[in-house]
Amino acid sequence: MKVAMAVLLFCVLGASLAAAAEEPPFDDPMFRRCVSWLMTGERGALIDNVCLDEYDLPSPAMFICARKVRLGFKSKTDQEACAIILEEEIKKVRAGYVK
Repeated sequence: MKVAMAVLLFCVLGASLAAAAEEPPFDDPMFRRCVSWLMTGERGALIDNVCLDEYDLPSPAMFICARKVRLGFKSKTDQEACAIILEEEIKKVRAGYVK
């Protein structure tokens, strides 16, 4: 499960940065805010659409779940929610377009 999650996260981030086909705009305050939201899941109210549309960044759920795999889940329900999120993302990866 850990390997599959690492591969998934690598694929999502790699695809996001490759899709931009240019240097990520690290000097852009909104981009920095999106990356911060992506990594922490905090302070992202009303910016999720901007982060997805402008920068092709995914939801922070995958990173939050990856962190919980390492640090532990608060409950079985929390663990199952992460499993569902990751399984859905894996389905998207398998159905994705290959150039």
